[in-house]
Amino acid sequence: MRRAIVVMAALLGCAGRPLVAPAVSDLERMMSSPAAREVARDAPDAFAEASAAVQRAREAREAEGSIDALALDARLAFERAQSVASLAAARRRIEAAERERSEIDADVARIEQEAHELQSEVARTLDARRAAVRARHAAGSPAQVAAPERQAAAAELRQQASLFVAAAVMLGAEAPRVIEGRERIAAAERAAGGADANAALLAAGSAYAAAERLVQSARGAAGAEGATDGATLEAALSDAGGFDPRRDARGVIAVMRGLFDGPRLGATSRQRVETLARVIRAHADARVRVEVFVGGAARGPAEALATAQGAALAEALRRGGVAQDRVQAQGLHGAAGNGARDDRVEVVLLLPTNP
Repeated sequence: MRRAIVVMAALLGCAGRPLVAPAVSDLERMMSSPAAREVARDAPDAFAEASAAVQRAREAREAEGSIDALALDARLAFERAQSVASLAAARRRIEAAERERSEIDADVARIEQEAHELQSEVARTLDARRAAVRARHAAGSPAQVAAPERQAAAAELRQQASLFVAAAVMLGAEAPRVIEGRERIAAAERAAGGADANAALLAAGSAYAAAERLVQSARGAAGAEGATDGATLEAALSDAGGFDPRRDARGVIAVMRGLFDGPRLGATSRQRVETLARVIRAHADARVRVEVFVGGAARGPAEALATAQGAALAEALRRGGVAQDRVQAQGLHGAAGNGARDDRVEVVLLLPTNP
């Protein structure tokens, strides 16, 4: 039955031509043609059958026997092999198209995921910058802060004041002025324990303003000719990508999220940390404060996790070639109102000149 189908296919494929057995020389030319080489590549088993049929026809000719039926068999076998080869080529094209479609689908999914992550990152960045603006506004005009927000604003100002004082110490601020800054923060902490939210905010704003002046003074005293310019460093971080750089009274801040898997750096964080270390090495006069913020209601566990994460990042920067005496790390509980959504790392590059 299969033989009959093959013969019928050959007959249909040769419609308009007489079914005449080819000469053996024609068969040999057929088997050495470019078409035969394609068949041998795409349908090797079928080509082997056709080759065997041609060999039988050749042997019949040498034996001076009748070769018509054998020659026709060989031609039909070759045409069948061509059909098999065409089918194989078509299947390869289909598979290639399916692979290409899968790759396109994967690219689309990746782009959509990146877009979603970018939108989330932009939202977090805007939240952080609005918080910084609110803090400065609260320090300058505490009476304009809505009553329900005063405790949270005061907590944020006290935390920022503490960070400014720590930066001033790294920059070599004079001890009496550091003591004064810390006393203002302590006074703000005491005010926060009272019932008067307005008084707490006023005290926190005073501590913040004094700490900002302290760090600016320390930077000016530490300045030297040829020191790193803040705009240059911010541009270097922007060009590197993934750091959302901004500036405050201390210098330039590289903001990062998603670095950690528990207390350790995640497997995908290595490249970002290496890039950051390279930027820091290129600006040898910048001192480095690694500040890790972890949100959550319980301050103790959050600070413990943040401290471990800060130590891990500081160590990674040292392994990346940043001198140990340039790096200081601190883990912090996210300011009041900030949850895990705002967990972040701020690597503050303290510059010895004012912006």
